[in-house]
Amino acid sequence: DQPRSRGLGDVYKRQFRNNSSPNGGAMRLHSSSPTISDCTFSGNGYGVGGAISCQGGSSPDITNCVFSDNRASGGGGVFYCEGGSSPRVTNCAFSDNSGGDGGVFCCKGDCNPMVTDCTFTNNSASSMGGAFYCTTNCNPTITDCTFTGNSARNGGAIAWSFQAHGSSPTITNCVFSGNTAEYGGAIFYEDTGNAAISNCVFSNNTANTSGGAVYSSGYCSPNFVNCSFCGNTAYYGGAIFCDYFTYVTVTNCTIGGNSATYHGGAVFCFSSYAAPTLNNCILWGNSASNGDEIYIAGSTCSCTLNYCCVDNTGYGGYTGNIDDSNNCIFVDPEFVSSANGDYRLKDTSPCIDAGNDGYVPAGVTTDLDGNQRIVDGDNDGTATVDIGAYEYQP
Repeated sequence: DQPRSRGLGDVYKRQFRNNSSPNGGAMRLHSSSPTISDCTFSGNGYGVGGAISCQGGSSPDITNCVFSDNRASGGGGVFYCEGGSSPRVTNCAFSDNSGGDGGVFCCKGDCNPMVTDCTFTNNSASSMGGAFYCTTNCNPTITDCTFTGNSARNGGAIAWSFQAHGSSPTITNCVFSGNTAEYGGAIFYEDTGNAAISNCVFSNNTANTSGGAVYSSGYCSPNFVNCSFCGNTAYYGGAIFCDYFTYVTVTNCTIGGNSATYHGGAVFCFSSYAAPTLNNCILWGNSASNGDEIYIAGSTCSCTLNYCCVDNTGYGGYTGNIDDSNNCIFVDPEFVSSANGDYRLKDTSPCIDAGNDGYVPAGVTTDLDGNQRIVDGDNDGTATVDIGAYEYQP
């Protein structure tokens, strides 16, 4: 075991166990950016930053470390970051950590952490973000990470909330599975900027109330591209719940096999001009007591579908506010095996070459599997994007 450290230099192959402090249980960094690698942090905690507190622009490089059973009564079971501090964290494992806000990360005030190739397992927060909580101009970049079994009241894995103005996180190539919350089984996104979420899998996440995978509310415009939403559950909005001036854009995503106890097996629009737009998406095989695919609860809410494959018998609520007039198709997408969780397309699928290339964001060249995004799947001499997260590869 090592004593708690302040303002130290580079750290290699050390163990920090059972240390306690109101600010950084094992390590407090201020205007300091050491390299920390091959270390173990376990059983540390107390106030904020159960393992490490980063303040005053501290941006350490943290690699190949293990963080377990750290705790914070305040923010950040592992990391508390503020004042422009932006740690770079690579190939680390986080398990069974806990905090008030942010079971692993709590970021406040112009912090932009970069997190790559990490696993987050069974972390928890009593309030926001089982793994991540961010607010006020925080723009983390999260790449190639796996979030499994994390929990919180809001945002089982990740939460951006109250006064998070200007926050526009980037989340790429991540897997969210088996996370739980009251609102937003995987992600809770409220009162913030424009998230860019691409090539992610959301499976078997649960919200006890709303948004089995994603809860979005309050003047925000998250964008989802090449994502799969399958097997998620909630009372309202099995996959995605939209509320209060939320303008979610969902492009080339597959939403299937999700369920809601009450309304909106795939998408639920609650109140006050919630207006999601779905482009080149599949909504099929979801279930609810009313509105298997889409439920519009508020008269000022709407949902626009462009070049989508959707079961239009699964609309509920103010169905006149659902616009599916732009080249949508209403037949079985013919998944390889939805019963076995394979939502790729059979060679007979009507979704092949049935999308619109114009909706594919600039720079997107591959699908959720990493295969070429636009392929001539029906061999008619014209390559057109397929509908859904997976491009059929002939």
